[in-house]
Amino acid sequence: MSAGDPIFKSVFGKDWDDLPPVMKKHYAVRSNSHDRVVVKGRLDIRISPMVSLMARISGMLLAYSGKNIPVTVVFRSDHKGSSSTSNTPFYFDRTFHFPDHGDITFRSRMEQIENNILVEFMRFGIGWKLAYEWDGKKVILRHKGYVWQIFGKLLPLPFSWIMGNGYAEETPLSDDTFSMWTHAKHALFGPTFGYAGNFKITEVECPK
Repeated sequence: MSAGDPIFKSVFGKDWDDLPPVMKKHYAVRSNSHDRVVVKGRLDIRISPMVSLMARISGMLLAYSGKNIPVTVVFRSDHKGSSSTSNTPFYFDRTFHFPDHGDITFRSRMEQIENNILVEFMRFGIGWKLAYEWDGKKVILRHKGYVWQIFGKLLPLPFSWIMGNGYAEETPLSDDTFSMWTHAKHALFGPTFGYAGNFKITEVECPK
């Protein structure tokens, strides 16, 4: 990846040029910049009692379920260039506007490990390792395990026994809108959490 390129250009590799406009806007944030992309939409959210309890204790995940919940997501980089690894982080600042619980913000960051493999880190250095793919119609996020980052090392965590395996898809709908759904599914207990809904890109601030 050369200076000035979007962070995700090297993640998608040769498929970057084939991405539709909405996905290029979605992933337009560049390394070490003040870039900012904002999307707004509504989600149906399903959180199992077990995950809700874990979320209330740890603050790592969302604790509440709901239908047609307004959500605002801000994607950004780190203009200072600071990171727990040598890679520039890609931040997700999600705000869920629950009518009964008020605004709840859940933040995470993604860091590229190699090629299309990334880790989405939450609190305490715990992360979801995943692979990004473009299949010609949608972006797919495939589960590669859970990890714990400690002293700069990524240690495997057996969270699949509790949470199940994660999976997500993002499908272009127009030049400015996309649908998304994500879930974690346990082999014995079924879905442990899931989001599904549509988003519209409302701001793209990537000054040259």
